[in-house]
Amino acid sequence: MIQRLLPPLAALALAACGGSPADPGPPPDARLDQANRAGSQALSMDMPSLAVRQYKTALQRAYERDDAGAIADVSYNLALAQMRAGDAKAAIGTVHDAQRDLERRRAPVPAELFLVLAAASYRAGDLAAADGAAQDALSRTSGDSDTAPRAWFIRGLVAAQRGDGAALAQAIAALPPSKQADLQADREELEGRAALLGNRPAEALALLQRAAANRRQALDYRGMARALASAADAALRAGQAAEAADLLLRAGRSALLQGDTATALPLLRRAEETARQTGQTGIVDEVARLRRTAAERTAAK
Repeated sequence: MIQRLLPPLAALALAACGGSPADPGPPPDARLDQANRAGSQALSMDMPSLAVRQYKTALQRAYERDDAGAIADVSYNLALAQMRAGDAKAAIGTVHDAQRDLERRRAPVPAELFLVLAAASYRAGDLAAADGAAQDALSRTSGDSDTAPRAWFIRGLVAAQRGDGAALAQAIAALPPSKQADLQADREELEGRAALLGNRPAEALALLQRAAANRRQALDYRGMARALASAADAALRAGQAAEAADLLLRAGRSALLQGDTATALPLLRRAEETARQTGQTGIVDEVARLRRTAAERTAAK
């Protein structure tokens, strides 16, 4: 994932991309390791802005010591933190800088870097770049068994957005059922989108609600909000406008509380419009309260 688009696009796991046992590379650098650990701790505490600052310090040290493995590792971590902070374009720039550096020295570009590039590109709305980077991730060997499923998930999201049912079916086939909540949510979300493409909104609604529940179980709240919003679309197509208003409210409220106002406000506007049509005054009042909260937070910055 794409936020954790993986998730977070459900999540992109922090991956080690350094030397092999036969080539252990240079000895550890205490300043680099300390900044990298601090960034990971901040990210685990849902403090992405602080994580970005710490990873930038670590990345500067990695370039200072001219360590290709550390540059790849920390660039991945920094790009992930930048995505969590809502800056997909900065994440794309971070990956491109690392990619150019590694290619100049003829060092391999890890699959995980292409994965986070795919997620950031999808978040930025560049479907062609997202699909290409996901394919690049799939074409490389990864030490993380989750990399390929994450890449297929992004390819599936792209296919769904393009209305390409055949490519979406291929992505779903590459994602077997899983006991891991976030991976199962990936499959359910793609199945839900396929059901929408196939004009089966009731089936889509059930699948997308299950996906949202699994995102919650995986602590992937950005992905949960995305699944709830998609479930609202399915509810509307199934003629369940009252259910759609509730789902839109829940998706928008979660996104707002995550600090993602760009995603939240359109969802809350749709929730209000739908709730007015269905006479759900409680939802209208809640949207008004949330908008005041958003305005107060903006004024306090």
